[in-house]
This record gives sequence, C-alpha cells and structure tokens, in this order.
Amino acid sequence: MMFIADETSWADALFGKAMLGDARRTKRLTKLAADMAASAPNSVAMSSLDPASLEGAYRFIANDYIKPEHIAQAGFEYTDALISQRPLVLALQDTTGLSYKHAVCDELGEVNSASSKRSSAKGRTLYAHSTLMLDAERECVLGLANQHYWFRQEKQKDSSHSLQCRAREEKESYKWQRGAETLASRLGDMSNVIDVCDREADMYEYLGYQIEHQHRFVVRSSGDRKLAGDELKLRATLDALEPVCNYQVHIASKGGRPARDATIALSHTQVTLPKPQRATAQDTLTLNVVYCREMSNGIKDPLCWVLYTTEPLPDATAARKIVRYYELRWRIEEFHRIWKSEGTQVEELRMQTKENVRRTAVIKAFIAVRLLQLKEIAQNREEAKTICCETLLSRVAWRLLWNKTEKKAFPEQAPSLHWAYYALARLGRWHDRSRNGRVGTQALWRGWLTLMDYVESYEYLKEIDG
Repeated sequence: MMFIADETSWADALFGKAMLGDARRTKRLTKLAADMAASAPNSVAMSSLDPASLEGAYRFIANDYIKPEHIAQAGFEYTDALISQRPLVLALQDTTGLSYKHAVCDELGEVNSASSKRSSAKGRTLYAHSTLMLDAERECVLGLANQHYWFRQEKQKDSSHSLQCRAREEKESYKWQRGAETLASRLGDMSNVIDVCDREADMYEYLGYQIEHQHRFVVRSSGDRKLAGDELKLRATLDALEPVCNYQVHIASKGGRPARDATIALSHTQVTLPKPQRATAQDTLTLNVVYCREMSNGIKDPLCWVLYTTEPLPDATAARKIVRYYELRWRIEEFHRIWKSEGTQVEELRMQTKENVRRTAVIKAFIAVRLLQLKEIAQNREEAKTICCETLLSRVAWRLLWNKTEKKAFPEQAPSLHWAYYALARLGRWHDRSRNGRVGTQALWRGWLTLMDYVESYEYLKEIDG
C-alpha cells in the first residue's frame, strides 16, 4: 500500500532528502508539506498551526534561492525507488492548465486563459505536463515522476508553415518526448516502463524517438494515416479485420449521455507508417495496432480506439491487456481533478509571483497524489472486503471511527478496509444519492481529517489523565 497515513512520515519520506542548499530549508519544507497535507484544501495561511509556522512558510515560499525543480526532484526520486521495485509500471502522461485571475497574471504572458469558465481578459494559464506512475499489475498509483511547467508568453504570429518548421524542442508538443527523456535520464533502465499517452501524443517524431531508444509505449491514434507501400489507409485496413474477440464494458454517464453496457469488438495487426513530409525521423515506423470498436445500434459517438504499441500481440489476451493499460490512463485525469478542484484547490492560490505559485503548486501536486492513493485503497471492493482495516488505521483510530458511525458494540475482530472506506465517507458527510457507491475525494478527505482530529484529541486526553 503506497498511502502513508501519518503526514509527518509522508513528508519526511518524500522531501526529507531534498537538496535545497541548506539543511534548515529541507526541514522547513518537510514541516510545510506535512502541515499542508493535514489541511489539503486550505491556503498556506490556514494550514499553518501557529504564527511561527506561518512566518516560516511564507519565507520558504518567497525564497528565490529555493527552486521549484529542487523540491519536485526529491519527490520524483522517491517515486523512482518504487519504480525499480516493480516488474511493470505505466507512465501516464497528460497536460492540464492552472487558471489564475489575480496579480500573478502579469508574469504569465499575454495569452488569455484557455478555460471557458475564466473569460476575463486578465485570466492567464500556467500549464503543467505531468507523468504519473502506476503499478501495472496492482493498478495502484506509485507517485509523480515528472512535471514540466510553462506559460504562453505571446500569441504566435508567424505563418503556419514557419511555425511547423521550427525546431522540435521549440514546440509545445515536445513535452511528450521531454517527459520520456527526463524519466529515462533518471532511471537509466526503462525496460519495465510503458509510456501511456492520449491522442495528442500521436506524432511521428515522438513515436520514432520511442522506437529508436527501444522504449515501450501505448499511444492512441489521433486520426487516419497513410500506410507505407499500400493504397489503403489505416482506418480502412482496420475496418477490414475480423475481430479476435468481443468483450463487455460499462460506459459511465457523462454530460447528457446515459450510462450503457457496450459490446466491443477487438482486433489487432501490424502496420508500417511512412514519414510525413516535414518530419525529421526514420523513413518508416513499424507498429503493432490494437483496434477497439463498439458494436453499436444507432449509438451516437460509439467507442472507437486505435492504439499504437511496441508490445507484442501474439493473441487476443495480449491485445486486451493493451486496452486495459490505456483504460488506466484516466487515473492521471483524476489526479488533475484532485489537484485543481476536488482536493488541494491549487487554482485558489493567491501568490504574487509565478515562482511562488510553482513552489506551492509542486507541494500540492504531491499532496494530490496522496489523496488519490487514499481514495483508491478500497475502490476494489471485493479485495477490500478481505483486507483488515488495520492496514490503514490504528486500533484506536478504527474504534473511534466505529463509535462515531456505527453506534453499536465493537466487533471482536477489526472490520474490513471496505467498511473503513465507507465509514470515513459517512464521517465526511457523504450520502449515496446517485446509488452508485462512488465516494468523492472531498468527502473522503473530510472524513479522514475529522478522524485524525479525534485520534489527536484522544491521545491528548490520555496524556492529561496520566
């Protein structure tokens, strides 16, 4: 289990070895991170327990000698150690924008926020491209392995041709390759890592880089392509394949779309792509392709995935595994939600400079991962019913939780992790109004913080009583 229950122990594990030029800065970082983790949605001021802690936190955040990259590096190296212990890890890459409307916008360029909810001319966006690592076998989050921040200084004014002919390193799309390069430079051996990316990463140069360096990947295709030495295009070739199997998948409701159970036809093949005219890479790329197509009867926007991969596809079981790896990509989108709105409220920061925002945002990013780990502990309900809750909670903690939520005699043995998950949710004022059993991050975290307050009060009263 990756979740570390005690905030101080968690902060020491992630940031205790941070190289900030002074041991006192590292000590302040761990104190600040622990305080923020204990009060995740709150501001730095609300997270500080006393005036001395608040003053120390502000001095740390405003210290220009402390680089956000050095704070993050300590957390990344903690994740690296976990990666080396796993037989197979998924590197989930994705980008999000942090939108701000206060004074920091003066340092975030001339380009307006991309968020439709922040249409003010003053709104600006700080972009973050993250790599979240997931244990492929246990399907649990290990931690953050990379983050790259940038903002759009000014609108691009050159012609479309000139923009396309820029060096790849100057393009925003280089973020995908930069993420892979950064991870490889630290890990060295990437043989147990599979990069998993959405359609935005479907670029010939990026695929070529991964193949040239013998990296493993799963990337969703963004559209149709020409095939080498063939008059047919990719989609026509895939549509002509006979499915190797069918399987059922539940598609959740979204917006005005109702939930449904879909039948998916699965097929796979190997294709060779020719180099586009402006690309700078090898002349051709040979890739394995997994094709998932919903067998729809008049369904609007049926599910259809085309997945490029370097993984061998000897049979339907191997192809289905590739699909599962891509399905797990939604974990990084959940991380973004927790970071931005459901957990740490990173967009509510009111720092006056972009570097102050970044120093605080980096700490909140690792706290968001911790919240995600707490949430996923009991999401596998059947497995959670067989695990004792004392893997997460002390005997005192679960008995206090039981006393508050059950109002009946204690059981002879500690209850399950499944019970603890929903008991914490109820303590956090969660009600299953939608009848789907899903617990939101905010309710779960409210319950956790309330229980920790109970435990602290109990220990304090024990000291007083002697």
